[in-house]
Amino acid sequence: MSGVAQVLAAEGPPPGVEPHLGLSVLLALLSACAFAVSTVVQHRAATDAGQDLPQGAVLRLVGKLVRNRAWIGGQAAALTGFLLHAAALKFGPVVVVQPLLSGGLVISLALGALVDRRYPGRVLPEKGQWISAGVVAVTLGLFVVSARPDHGGAYARPGPLLLCVGGAATVMVLAALWALRPRAPHKALALGLGAGFGFGITGLLLKDVVAHPPGDLLTSWTTYVLLVSGATSITFAQWAYQSGALIECLPVMAVLEPLVAVGLAAPVYGERLAPGLLATTGQVVGVVGLVVGVAVLARRTAARDATGVPLAVPAPAPAPHPHT
Repeated sequence: MSGVAQVLAAEGPPPGVEPHLGLSVLLALLSACAFAVSTVVQHRAATDAGQDLPQGAVLRLVGKLVRNRAWIGGQAAALTGFLLHAAALKFGPVVVVQPLLSGGLVISLALGALVDRRYPGRVLPEKGQWISAGVVAVTLGLFVVSARPDHGGAYARPGPLLLCVGGAATVMVLAALWALRPRAPHKALALGLGAGFGFGITGLLLKDVVAHPPGDLLTSWTTYVLLVSGATSITFAQWAYQSGALIECLPVMAVLEPLVAVGLAAPVYGERLAPGLLATTGQVVGVVGLVVGVAVLARRTAARDATGVPLAVPAPAPAPHPHT
């Protein structure tokens, strides 16, 4: 479809497609569940595969992972999440769908606790995780209720979208240059920043791609940019998993993906949040609470998965000397 046709079509959804916010919310939550499973499985596979590889050996890491059954299973879960994500964006606005993906952390925590209760040797979520999960759930609901966005255009505005893609590419290049330095600190954090920006832009591109009729997909430039953006973001995520602890990269990826997409939905698609003091207050409180809750929950969950004990658990006191 030509750029002029896209601008004209941006006045509303494609013919025969009406916004269905409830269906979009359901699909987004199901997508979040699939992505949550994928994240944990991929991290464990990438950590094991990268133990005997030097830092920065990204292509060798990917080569080992494509032969790893667990990693392939994680990719299958990611593909399921991606398809559900695409369906959610077809029926709803970016500013609602993208934050809901953060709910995957809460859902995976609850489901994991139900399963782990059957195994006495497994560590159950601690109080801080449940509190953080509650904050995420409440503030996410507050934001969705107070946002009440218009659906904007079905197709992206080419100029703003290209600027966003270029900005994300710049962040990812800088992150890669930092991580390639032999003694650079916080490599996983820097790569997580790059992956978070990449996944956020991928969400914006995906909404445009799914709006096209199937016959136009191969002629639309956003289809090819989406493929590059998605593959690069996945590579950066795997690189981040190999370069440091999950506790360092997962929170920033979990927070940035929805923030980038929501923040850029207005210039790219014309999506506007509900005006007014009460609505704006709810949106601000919801976003701030969501960011803090997701960051703390991701950090605590990653720490528990890596060590088998909750974050900040005090060390046991030493046993008294037998002669004292």
